[in-house]
Amino acid sequence: MPFAPNYDVPAERRAYTELARVENGNGRIGLLMLHGFLGSPLSSHPMARYLAEHGVSVHCPLLPGHGHYPDKLHKISRQAWLGEAQEMFNTIQSQYDELFLMGHSMGAVLAANLCLQNPAARGLIMLTPIYEAPDDRLNWMKYLRFVMPWFYPHKMRSMRKLVRERVLDFDPTIDFDDPDFQQNQLAKVSRVPTGALVEMVKMAAYGRTLWPKFTTPSIIFRGGHDPAVKPGTIDTLYEVLPGPHKKLVTFQEAGHEPMRPFDPAHKELWPQALEFIRTYSKIGLSTIPTD
Repeated sequence: MPFAPNYDVPAERRAYTELARVENGNGRIGLLMLHGFLGSPLSSHPMARYLAEHGVSVHCPLLPGHGHYPDKLHKISRQAWLGEAQEMFNTIQSQYDELFLMGHSMGAVLAANLCLQNPAARGLIMLTPIYEAPDDRLNWMKYLRFVMPWFYPHKMRSMRKLVRERVLDFDPTIDFDDPDFQQNQLAKVSRVPTGALVEMVKMAAYGRTLWPKFTTPSIIFRGGHDPAVKPGTIDTLYEVLPGPHKKLVTFQEAGHEPMRPFDPAHKELWPQALEFIRTYSKIGLSTIPTD
């Protein structure tokens, strides 16, 4: 059964399905989108609507522990994320003649795992994929979790910008700079279970065992100002990929979510993702303008 959260998830952050809006006479093409750690389906939904308007149906599940503040990740394992991704793949696979995958950040590892288990997958779109922990200090969480159950990222200079973005993305009405919010609420809404960070780091490590044998056609989109991906690691990931059908696209001014409408990079990223699907589809998309 799909993950059913026992906590409130705002409507815009729930799992979604966007069915193709146009008839593709050659066959049915689907795409499974997997969001990243601390993310939600919200981040890819506008892009999914664009793809649906051009003949590609898109499904995005909500990963366990996600969709609300990070404290909901308490006691959630990486196996739960892998299991949810596999269940959604199994659910939709028979509905399409071809299936592509797309993964954002940690979701790229989940998607790569599915591609390797299901060789029929036609291609993988990676959005700012993780290769290792964004901050080396996170590697120590596997020891600290026994004495420090909660991690407060707002206390780390390297993560303050990311915390601000995440908090305001969840609730834009918050006055982040208000001293009362900073003193009495920020820690509560941004704290992350230390165990969840360990699971994320282990997922990145699992990805490093997948990339050297990953030959599915792939395209990587990255931002030049990404606070959630360690500098240089996407270059390493790209170099490790052994297959000839790979491409790396950099948007120098973009951040960690270049596919979202607030980032100008999306105007180029969406059509390029659609062209990737068109290129590696055997049945082909009907010719539809991409603007």
